Amino acid sequence: MILLPIILSLTSVQSPEQMSDELKASFLIGARSASHQRAIPIVNQVVLVPNEATYLNEISKWSPQGQWPVLFESEPKTSQFIRAFKPKRILRADAITPPKESIETQYRRAIASAWGDESSIRKALAQLEKKPLGVVITNEQDSARTAAAALGAAYGQPIKFIGKQGNGNTVLTSQETTQLIKRIDGAIKETGYTYDALGDDIDSITVCMSMPSRVTFQGARENPVAISDVIGRHQDGSRYAWTGWIFGSKSDAAYMAMCSLFLDRTSYWFCNTYQDSGAWKVYGLEHLEALLPKFGLQGTIIEGSVRALQEADIGGVTADVMYMNSKGNADFFDMKNNRSSPAWIPILNTPSTLMMVHSWSLKNPTERLTVGGTWLSRGVYAYIGSSHEPMLSAFVPPSEMMRRTMSGFPFLVAARWHDGQNMFAKPWRVNTIGDPLMLCPPKEYVLREKIEPSSSDDYVDVLLDVRHAMEQANGEPTDEHFARAMQLTTLIGEDDITYGLWKAALERNVVGAQSAKRALPSLFRLQKVDDFLWAYRIVLNPNRLEKDMLWHLCSLKTNTPIDILMKNVRTPFACDDITLIAPRVLNSHGSNAVLQLIAQALEKANGRNKRELERMRKTYGG
Repeated sequence: MILLPIILSLTSVQSPEQMSDELKASFLIGARSASHQRAIPIVNQVVLVPNEATYLNEISKWSPQGQWPVLFESEPKTSQFIRAFKPKRILRADAITPPKESIETQYRRAIASAWGDESSIRKALAQLEKKPLGVVITNEQDSARTAAAALGAAYGQPIKFIGKQGNGNTVLTSQETTQLIKRIDGAIKETGYTYDALGDDIDSITVCMSMPSRVTFQGARENPVAISDVIGRHQDGSRYAWTGWIFGSKSDAAYMAMCSLFLDRTSYWFCNTYQDSGAWKVYGLEHLEALLPKFGLQGTIIEGSVRALQEADIGGVTADVMYMNSKGNADFFDMKNNRSSPAWIPILNTPSTLMMVHSWSLKNPTERLTVGGTWLSRGVYAYIGSSHEPMLSAFVPPSEMMRRTMSGFPFLVAARWHDGQNMFAKPWRVNTIGDPLMLCPPKEYVLREKIEPSSSDDYVDVLLDVRHAMEQANGEPTDEHFARAMQLTTLIGEDDITYGLWKAALERNVVGAQSAKRALPSLFRLQKVDDFLWAYRIVLNPNRLEKDMLWHLCSLKTNTPIDILMKNVRTPFACDDITLIAPRVLNSHGSNAVLQLIAQALEKANGRNKRELERMRKTYGG
C-alpha cells in the first residue's frame, strides 16, 4: 500500500534491488503481518473469562470473519487494556468444565478451530491456501501457554510443545543452550513448513514459557548473550527467524498477546537522558517528536532529569509506545542530573510497548524490583532491552528504529542489526519480549475493520453487573457494596463514575478500607490528591503499587502531610524516597527525625541503597 514510498524515503537503501536478504525478509515479514491483520475484522467487544478452559473455548470461536480480545479478569491490567481498547461491549463468559484431554490436545484444537478445522491448523490453512506467519513454542506446564493459544489462533501459527529449560535466574550452559536450540529446531521442522532460511515459510518464533534471560552460546564472540537472540539461529550464528519471548502468569501472558493483537499504537512518549554530543547524540530522542506528525502520530518528550520524570508521572502516563534511554544497572537508572530506582518508573494508565536503551534492565525480568521487571509489572507488553552489558552500539539507534517501524518492520524485528551492518548483528545481549509480528506503523497503515458485536446468551453483559452493583450501593449503602460497585466501574474504564461513587460513599458516611482500596486507582489517575490521601490512610496494608501511586501523585506537593510519606518509605529503594522528603522532614521534625528514617532503612539496605543512605547519614550529622 504505502510501504514502498516509506522504504525509499526513510532508509539508506537506494532501491529494493540493493537490499540484503535479511533486509528484504524484514520488510516481507512486516508486510505479511500487516496484510494478514487487514483481512480479519475486529469484533468490538472484550470477553472476560474465569478459567483456562473457558479462555480456550472463546479463542476457538474466532474465525477469519472476526476476532476479539479475551482476557482473564485480573487487575490492574484488565482495566488498562479496556481503557485503551474502548470496546462497545464488555462481556463475561460463564465458566466451562475443563475437558478430559491433555493440554496439548486442547490447545491444538482451539487454534485449528479458529481457522475452520478442529483436527489440524495445517489442514485448516491448506484449505484456505495460506501459509503460517510463524510458529509458537510453549510447555504444557508453563502458565504462559495462554499467549501461545492466542497468537497461534490469531495468526494461524502451528503450536509446538517442548520441555522446560532452566529458570529465570540462571545462565544456560553452552550444552544446555545447544539442547534448547535443537529442541526448537526439531519442533519447527515437525510442522512441515520451510523454516531454515529467512524469507521462507517460518520467519518468526514466539516462545511462550519461562526461561533464563541469558545463555552461553558457542557462536557468540563473548558470553553470556540474550536468549531471544540465540533462538532462531543456526549453530553457526546465522539467523533463520526472529524471536519474541513471553512469560508470566496465565492472565499476564494472555494480556501481552491481546495487547499486541488488538491495540492501536499511535501515541508516543520519549524520555531522553543523553547528552547532545558524541555517540550519545546518536541514541538521543529529542528530534523524534517532530517526525511523528508526518505519519499521523502524536508524541510527548520528557526532559531527562529525575524531577521531570517525577512530574510527568503525576496521575500516571498514557502512551502506546515508549522510548527511554539511560545508563545504569538492573536496580537503578541514571537520569541527566541524578540516579533513580525502579520505584520511580512511571505508572502506566494504558498498555505500552517499550524500547529501553540501558544496560542490564532485563537481566532478571521476572523480578519485580528490577528496572525491567517493574516496567513489565506496570503493563509493558513488548520490550526491547539488554540482559547484560551490551555496549551502546548493540542497540539500533532510536531514529533508525523509527525509520524501520514506519517502513513496516515489526517492532521487535526492527531492533535487530542485519548481518554485515554491525559487529553486534551476531548473537548478542539485547532481548526482545513480546509478539515478534506486532507492528508499530504509521497511523492507518493497518486499517482493521471493527464490526458490531452480536448478541448471545453465552455471556453476561458486565454493564448489567455494574448497574446492579450501583443500585445495591445506593439502596443498601455499605462499605462492601460501594467497593463492589467501584471495582466494576474501574474495570470498565470509567474513572469519573468511580469518583462519583466515592463521593457518594463519603456523603453516606460508609467509606471503609474496602471502598477506599477500590477508589485509589481512579483517584490517582484523576489526580484527586486530597481524596487519594483520605482513602490511602484507611487502606489496610497498602500493596506496592498503591504505595507507588502515593509517592508518584503526592510526594512533590508541599501540602501533602509529611507524616504519611514518612510512614510509607518504600523498600528496598528507601534512599530515593528519603532524599526527596528529607528537607521537609528536617524543617518540620529536625535532623534526628531524618536520621531515624535513615537508620530504619539501613537495617535492611544493601548495595547502592546502602551506600546512598550512609552518605546521607553523614550529610545530616549522623
